Amino acid sequence: MLVAGTADLARAAGRPFTVGEVALVRRLAPHIGAGLRDAALRARAESQDAGAPGPLAPGVLLLDGSGRVVRSTLTAERLLADLEELRPRWRKPDAVPLAVRVLAGTLRRTLRPESDRDADRLPRLRVRGRSGRWLTLHGSLTESAPDRPTEVVVVVEPARAEELVELGPAAYGLSPREQQVVTLVARGASTARIAATLHISEYTVQNHLSHVFEKVGVRDRRALVRRLFLDVLYPSLFG
Repeated sequence: MLVAGTADLARAAGRPFTVGEVALVRRLAPHIGAGLRDAALRARAESQDAGAPGPLAPGVLLLDGSGRVVRSTLTAERLLADLEELRPRWRKPDAVPLAVRVLAGTLRRTLRPESDRDADRLPRLRVRGRSGRWLTLHGSLTESAPDRPTEVVVVVEPARAEELVELGPAAYGLSPREQQVVTLVARGASTARIAATLHISEYTVQNHLSHVFEKVGVRDRRALVRRLFLDVLYPSLFG
């Protein structure tokens, strides 16, 4: 089911709206609607767990050289439980959640503690939980010491809305220009507005949209926005 909204504008009897005022509201309505929709989607994407006293803080895991979780925060355990059922021995190397193992393995293969480029090469992984919520996992390495080997640090947190909007277009292999077009479509821009913004012809805009529709498997703009953005940001919006 699509959730819709309405706005009622009223004025005292004998004071009808002018033609100019009606035209102004018509021009503003798409932008106001887009802003309210984005605010609702952002709130949903960053919402707290049901029954939780407040927004979830990032969780932290510390893994030793064998891949065993040696330390963790309670929040990390709660978030990881959304990815898969945690067994009593989930901290053991062979029972750590798959997403954590993938991230840690990538981290150890690509980073070296002595590298000057570590800060620019930190791996990141986004995974969708069983609840439909997306989580982002970040990895890093601690500095080694004579009495302490290098350890893997994994930070897990609910994905932010701005991170999620990248997933849909990327998943369908849209070109950079096609991604620019669909971003403007999601904002409610007309073909003429898209053409002016991107400094291309309206025919080129329609050509890009035709290719996008084919790649995504939809027939119109409304279905396109739903498939690329709403289904990712707000999976419970449609029933």
